[in-house]
Amino acid sequence: MSHVIFRKQVSDGNYGTESAEVLLEVSETTTYGELDPMAIAMEHARFLVHAELARSPAWRVRDAVTPSDVPTTAVTVPADDEDLPY
Repeated sequence: MSHVIFRKQVSDGNYGTESAEVLLEVSETTTYGELDPMAIAMEHARFLVHAELARSPAWRVRDAVTPSDVPTTAVTVPADDEDLPY
């Protein structure tokens, strides 16, 4: 029997933290075709911990474990001779 442990601790923004931890046992006889059972167990453990923290009453904790919908864009720096708007 093997074990996978995933733990995450997040600041609540008020000098405190919230954490969640999960321990999963993985049978050495479990097979998922060519997929690594330990990698699958770790992914499942991560999902469970993030799902638990996403239910926090503290918005900063929820925000830390929720994927951002904000698209990433490149920052452009204006040229030296370019007029900037007020």
